[in-house]
Amino acid sequence: MANPVLVFSMVWGSVLALYLVGATDNLVPINSSGVFLILLNVLSIVLIYMLLMFGSRTVATDHVSELKHIESAGVYFKTLLFFWFIGTCFEVYVQKGFPLYWNIVGDGRLYTDFGIPSFHGVMNAMYLQAVTALAYIYFISPKKRYIVIASVLLFWPVMMLGRGIMLSAIIQIVAVFLLTRRLTLKAVIAVILSAFAAVFLFGYVGDLRQTENPFFYLVKPDFVEFFSAMPSGFLWFYVYLTSGMSNLFYNIETVEPAYSFGYSFYNMLPSAVKIWLGLEGRNDLFVFVDNNLNAATFYSGYISDFGVLGAFFIATIVQFFCCVAYVLAKKGKPWGVLSYAVAFQILIFSIFYDLFFILPVLFQFVLAVTYFLACRLRFRVVGN
Repeated sequence: MANPVLVFSMVWGSVLALYLVGATDNLVPINSSGVFLILLNVLSIVLIYMLLMFGSRTVATDHVSELKHIESAGVYFKTLLFFWFIGTCFEVYVQKGFPLYWNIVGDGRLYTDFGIPSFHGVMNAMYLQAVTALAYIYFISPKKRYIVIASVLLFWPVMMLGRGIMLSAIIQIVAVFLLTRRLTLKAVIAVILSAFAAVFLFGYVGDLRQTENPFFYLVKPDFVEFFSAMPSGFLWFYVYLTSGMSNLFYNIETVEPAYSFGYSFYNMLPSAVKIWLGLEGRNDLFVFVDNNLNAATFYSGYISDFGVLGAFFIATIVQFFCCVAYVLAKKGKPWGVLSYAVAFQILIFSIFYDLFFILPVLFQFVLAVTYFLACRLRFRVVGN
């Protein structure tokens, strides 16, 4: 189930199916250009996967190697946890609290106000890699204390009222689970339960920000009763998942490409630099169907730069790197598993936003590569 072809195809296919249900008023008619682009990239990831996996094989890890991997992953986890904890305490001290506390005391600041620009992105990357490394250790060598530590760490996004970081952590944990465990009925049930837990928590954290779900005005009369009976997260998820595709269909045939890399690589600029240069927070030329919903899939920046054909090729490059990470993960090395957990998240969120060219996400790859290099260096020193 962690296979990148399955992930990309299932994500886009399932969202398209939800889109066809047409439960909200913001969904525009499907057009051939959008469907053609999606189908082309489904085909491209299939071809990339077949080429990379040709002659490749899954490496079975013996008990001694597993112990070494757990030891190195433990050092990696503790190192990241130390720096993340110190850095986060510093942020909390500088900003005199955190979003959940602000919400309780009526401070007035929003969750988006938390964090020192750029520095906060580094802290998020360290947090996500730490949680993912802990998941790897637990799934290889299950111990109750790891569950306790993970539960404490997963409470941090609630304190930040950060649903994005919470979903990222859950998705990367699921990726590690799928890579390290055999696909059994129990595993499938665990994944389904995790998905429902993510939906519930997503809605719960969202509702902490306001008294009611802000998207009920979009629900068509035939679906009001259904969404009223379900946990709030179901409407949050439905709207967020389908709104990106709606904005894609709405803009794909009308946007005039800028023919530059400015929109595709906009998020490569650190937040501190954007603030200093006074740049606006948009990485595309899209006109939103509803201004409250700014998701536009990972295609938005690519289409704004190079149109449909250019978007296909840039998306193919992203798919290539995700497939490479998967091949490395199948070799059984922990840094490969941790890298693909990030790629897995990129593929999942491709229906919503472009995470590949976002610095905090890319920095996770940097951390994983640093982990690999540190292990190689240690091996040479010990070997000599």
